Amino acid sequence: MFSPLLALLSYLLFIGATRAQSYNSLQQNPCMVTAYLAAVCNNGVFSIPNLLPQHYYTGPSGVDNDDQCKCNTVVYNLISACDACQGASWIPYSTWSFNCTANAKAPPGEFPEPVPAGTRVPQWAYIDTSISDNWNATAAQLVGDSPEVTGTGTNGPTSTIRVSQSTLTPTTSGSGSSSTSTSTSHSSSNAGAIAGGVVGGIVGAALIAGVAAWFIIRRRRARSAPSATYMTGQGGEMGQPVPYPLTIETPRLYDPSDPTTYPHPPSSPTIHTTNQSNQYLHSPTSDLQPNRHTYSGLPEV
Repeated sequence: MFSPLLALLSYLLFIGATRAQSYNSLQQNPCMVTAYLAAVCNNGVFSIPNLLPQHYYTGPSGVDNDDQCKCNTVVYNLISACDACQGASWIPYSTWSFNCTANAKAPPGEFPEPVPAGTRVPQWAYIDTSISDNWNATAAQLVGDSPEVTGTGTNGPTSTIRVSQSTLTPTTSGSGSSSTSTSTSHSSSNAGAIAGGVVGGIVGAALIAGVAAWFIIRRRRARSAPSATYMTGQGGEMGQPVPYPLTIETPRLYDPSDPTTYPHPPSSPTIHTTNQSNQYLHSPTSDLQPNRHTYSGLPEV
C-alpha cells in the first residue's frame, strides 16, 4: 500500500545522500534515460518538461494508453526517480498505469523493446514495483546501477528483480538462486537487542523531528511572496503536489461574441536565450507536453 510518509522518508534519503547514484555510467540522469526509452515507441522523439513547483509527472492517457514504452514498471521507476531528483513526490504504479490497456502492459521488471543506442538502463530500474505499488529510493540504492542494460537487443535482466518489503534486501527470482543474505540468530544475550532498540528509538525520534521541521520550513516558505525570478528545475514540495498532464492544451476557437478569442496582431520576433546547462537534447523537436521551460529528453537534477 502506498504511504505518503514512507515516500517522503524514501525521498529524503534519496535526495540527501545518493542523488548522484541515480545516474548511469554515461552520467545520464533518470529523466534522460526515461526519454530514451519512451522515444522508442514515438518515432525516436520524446521530451519531458521541467517540473513546476508542487507538480509531478502523471501516467499515460488518451492516445498513450496503448503505449508499451510507457506502460511498464521500468519507465515508472525511472520517471519516479526523475520526480525525486527535482524535489517532487511521485505517484503509485497503479495510478501511473491506470489508463494502460491490457495489451500495452509489459510483464513486471521488463521493458518491452530493446534498449536504444545512446543510453544504458541502471539495474535498479528493473525492480518489480507492481507488488509494492510504489517506487522506493532505498531499494533502488541497495540494488544499485550495475550491471546496466545496454542496446544489445535485450529487453532487460533474465530474472525479475524483487525487493523484500521488510528488510529492503535485494533478491532475484527466476534464476534458481537468491542474493539475499540470511541473518544468523544469536541467543546468548539480550543486551544487543535492548541497545539496538534504544538506539533505534532515538534515531526514529530524530528522523520524525527532522521531517516535522522540514514540513514547517516548507510551509513558511510557501506563505511568503513568490520571487520575481523564475527558478527552473528546483522541483516542488511534498505537501500538496499537483499532477502534470501529458497532453497538449487545445487552443480556443474563434468566437465573434468573445473578444478574448480575437486573433492578436503579429509582432516582431523576439529571441529568448536559454541556459544550455539546463537542457538535455535527445531529439530536435518536442511537443508532447506544454511547458515553456522543457527538457527535450529530461530535466537535469
